Amino acid sequence: MSGLSRDEINRIIYDNGLFHGTMALGVVMDADHLERFANLVAAAEREACAEACEGAVGSASMYGRIEDAQWAYRIKNNCQRLIRARGKSAT
Repeated sequence: MSGLSRDEINRIIYDNGLFHGTMALGVVMDADHLERFANLVAAAEREACAEACEGAVGSASMYGRIEDAQWAYRIKNNCQRLIRARGKSAT
């Protein structure tokens, strides 16, 4: 997994008001802004992981029995719910 691209990182910084000037090597943030940035990056990663669960299940036509498809969709939904819930306990 490659993580966030430089463009995605820049978007998070600028869209959330975390830009406070520049240094020769990067963006300047105080500790509060850095913590907020870390939380935003973690939320983006959780959402990407939750969305990856969708592709892991495939389509219902892949399964020979409806029970197997139902089981796979329950697993997918639980996976997505658990990943997204990690953000609620972190705030």
